Amino acid sequence: MSERVSAGLAADLSPGAPIKVEIENDVVCVHNVDGAFYAISNHCPHAYAPLDQGFIENGRITCPWHGWSFPLSCEYSERDGVYRYKVIEENGELFIEIPAVNA
Repeated sequence: MSERVSAGLAADLSPGAPIKVEIENDVVCVHNVDGAFYAISNHCPHAYAPLDQGFIENGRITCPWHGWSFPLSCEYSERDGVYRYKVIEENGELFIEIPAVNA
């Protein structure tokens, strides 16, 4: 059974300015990409780099330290060490659904 964790207001999450939310021993980074919201683990599995400092292009986030790249979409189900979470927007509020989609 899934649970929801509040991630704040959608209006407060500007494109290019991700927020971090602590969930179940993971720091999750929530991104606004052209009005679509994505939530992923904030740490690169390679060297634990902070993915909130990476850059996003073509639906992928790139690690700021070594250039590893990961899909943002929770539809990506391969186990690559980055957990993806479904983001739900209700009445202007964002919720992260746990557990992770690809845990």
